Order: sequence, then structure tokens, then C-alpha cells
Amino acid sequence: MNPLSASKLPPLPFLLWETPPGLDLILEQEGIACTRARDAHPLAFRGGRFVFYDSRRVSPSIVRATLSPEHVALDIDLLRREEGHDPFEALIDTKGSRVSWRVNQGVVTERVSRVPKASIRRRLIPRLRYAVEKAGGVWARLAPFPFPYRSAFNFRVDLDEPVVEDYARFARARRPIEDCCTHFVSTHAYGYESEVLNDLLHFDTQSHGHYHVIYRDPEANRRNLRRARRILEDAGFASIGFAAPHGRWNPGLDSVLEDFGYRYSSDFQLGYDDLPFFPWRGDRFSRVLQVPIHPICEGIFNEAGIDDGQVIAEHLAQAVLAKVEAGEPAFVYGHPEHRLARYPEVLAALAAVIAQEPFLWRVTLSDFARWWHWRHTRRWSLVPRGQERLELQFDEWSSEYPLALEVVRGQHVALVPITGPRMLVSLEDLAYERSGTPFELPTIVSSPRSPSWRAAVREALDWETVTPLDDLPTNLFTDRVKKRLRKWRQSQHVEAAR
Repeated sequence: MNPLSASKLPPLPFLLWETPPGLDLILEQEGIACTRARDAHPLAFRGGRFVFYDSRRVSPSIVRATLSPEHVALDIDLLRREEGHDPFEALIDTKGSRVSWRVNQGVVTERVSRVPKASIRRRLIPRLRYAVEKAGGVWARLAPFPFPYRSAFNFRVDLDEPVVEDYARFARARRPIEDCCTHFVSTHAYGYESEVLNDLLHFDTQSHGHYHVIYRDPEANRRNLRRARRILEDAGFASIGFAAPHGRWNPGLDSVLEDFGYRYSSDFQLGYDDLPFFPWRGDRFSRVLQVPIHPICEGIFNEAGIDDGQVIAEHLAQAVLAKVEAGEPAFVYGHPEHRLARYPEVLAALAAVIAQEPFLWRVTLSDFARWWHWRHTRRWSLVPRGQERLELQFDEWSSEYPLALEVVRGQHVALVPITGPRMLVSLEDLAYERSGTPFELPTIVSSPRSPSWRAAVREALDWETVTPLDDLPTNLFTDRVKKRLRKWRQSQHVEAAR
């Protein structure tokens, strides 16, 4: 007898029993139906056949005593042993580190998430899928894009410095992809440049803060973001998104974003080249969606001494092609001032690449975040209906976006458009095609080194020179030390100028 039809319990949703939040995070990214078993009672496990549990928190004897013979219990602690470390802790890590990659003619460096979370997800998910399929289950997920799209493209524009002439040059080069650009504006740079703001009213425009800095002090972040929000609202913008300067993130910043009602942020200290996710805050998931991007921009090429626009264009175009092939979001970014304004070939190369992809969703980050929030709220299940037949059921049906179900078998996937709240799926009748090659960044060529004493002091003091002296926070002891040092530094500059 086929194991799929041998049980009356639904093969989906998966039931999660005392599992770590890192597992929830990647299953949500993948679009897998799952629900958490809150009560260790047999009645709590009637909603699904496959139960993921953590033997570090629930003993196998309790599992056997609680579950019925129809259940399949899968111990996720086995994945830790295969990894040699705790991948679930790594998936919720929020620390950043400087990482270097070999790209074309040289080595580029950026501060990003110290853990390659996307690579961990790409290792764990096939192992989970293999365990489910081996036990007679089915691996099905909501597609990461509205039907019939297979990938999505966006170019993120960070406007950091007030160089109006460069913005104008960039705007001319932007025209072929302007429908899928999202602009993050530092209002200290452009908040009073009416010509630039009036142009940006025609496009997806979000907040990059007022001063181009992220503070350790939550109240300093609150003042900075409130000021930016007020300026943008006065200019006619209703921002729902944020991108942290330099990709930095901390829990205090996230709290401010939640309080201000931001729907999403894009900070590569938390993750990069990955599917969107909600960060773990220690006791719950954040309400602010993280939309990761490719972290290698033209600026870090320039910092590495690579000033050839064609080299930069080639790298970004290849990254987009690879992510489209992988069936993942192809989100890249750059800066107009002193950079993209001098490299019109970069945007031309990206426009040429995406023009050849008929199933590529050209989308703003704001629209993509709306889609992902909506997808996140779908509640669904698969119910056995005989040999190789399942009924797809949605708790609350909505046709706001055209959904698709992906049924995965090994290296192949079938894409099934979803037509209503109840739909019969015959696994034998599906047309499978080979899934795309997973995207991987260029080779990492150096491990994070221990910081010098100077770097350690700068980190301890949250050192920066962007904020005017009078606007520096003084809530913390380190804030007051920084302010005294900044005053001393300023006096030295004044003395030297005399």
C-alpha cells in the first residue's frame, strides 16, 4: 500500500513540537504549511501526520507515548550532528562580521551577517525533505512568487550624499528599469532638495533615516527615524520600508521600526542573498520583514581599487542570472553619488539581462514585501483523498495574489496554479521539471580577523562622525565618552585651521 494513502492524517501541515525557532524560520521561508503543537496531548496532534521534535527537549519515550501509530516522528537533533554545530542557533544569529570574496579581478569586502544563513537553509531543507519522502510523505510548498513568475528582480537605490547632478545622471540611466527600482533616501542628504524629491514621488521611495548612521541607543534611532519620517511625509511620501545605513541592525532599531509601523527592512547584517524572513528577537519573531539583497555593490568594488564599470556590470548581471536560475529573488543594489552616475553600463547590463526573462517579476521592494506578508498569513493543508490524490484546503481563501503550489520530488518540481479554496491535486498527473541550481556567492577568501585595538575601541564607543555634535545622544556612558572625544577632535581641527 502507498504510505501516502495509508494514513488518514494530513501529510501537511507539519507539526512542530518543542523545536527551535530557527526551524520555524526556514520552513516559513520555504512556504511549508506547519503549525506548533502547544500541548503535549494526543488530541493536539490530530492535525498532521509528520511531527518534527527536538530530542534535546522532548525524550523519545514521551514522543512514542503521545503519538499514534499513524504519526511519523522526525528528530531534528540529527541535523545538528550532521552539521557539527547547531544550525538552528546560526539561523537566528544577528551579529555581523567583515567578509571578503574573490570577484573577477580582485577581492571585495563588506560587513554582512557573520553566518551564511542561506547556505544553511539550502543544506537543511533537502535533508528534511528526504526524511519526509522516505517516510511516505510529500513535500509541497507555496511558491515564493505569484503565479506564473519564477523569480523576481529589484534594483535597490541608496541615496546617501547630496549630489543632485549625480542623481540626475543616474535617473537617465534608470529609465529601462525604473518600474522595479526602490529608493531609500537619507533625508539629511536630500530632504530639502525639492527637485530630487519631486522626481522620487513617481517611484517607490522609502526611508534611509535622516543621518546616515545606525545608533546603539534605541532613542537615538527613534529621533533619527522620526525626523526622516516627518520630512518624507511633508514631501508626500508614505514610507513602509527602511534600509539601515551600512546594513547595520540591532534589536533597539527593530523595536523602533515596529513602533513606527514599518512593514519591512533590508539589512545585510541579518542576512543576504536569501529568501525574506522575520528575525528572531529572543522570545518572539519580529513583525518587520527582512528582505535580503545581494551585498556586493559598486561601492565595495571601488574600495577594493576596482574602478572598471564593465567589471562591476558583469558581476551584477551574472548574480542576477544565477539567482533567476535558482528561482530566488534577484535583488541587487547601488549608489548614484560618485558611483552609478559614472557607470551607466551597470544599469544597462541589468536591463538587458531581465528583458530576456519572461517569467521574471519586475517588482518594487514595497510590493514584494506586501506579497510576502500576505503569503505568510495563508493557512492551508493537504488532506488524503485516495491513491496519490490530495485535496488542497485553505482556511481563509483570498484571491488578492495568484498563488501556486510547488510539489517537490528529489531534484524535480511541479508548479500547480491554485484556483480556489478547495482543489484536488493528483500527484501522478503532475508535470515535473528539474529544479534550478542553488545560488552561491563567489568564494570567500578570508575569515574574519580579530579586530585591532583601534577598531575595538571604535566598536565599543559606537564611533561615527556623521551626526552633528549637538545631536549626539548622551543616554549611555559610552555616548558621553564619544561626545567628549568628538568635542576634543573638533577643537583640534579648529586649532589646526588657525
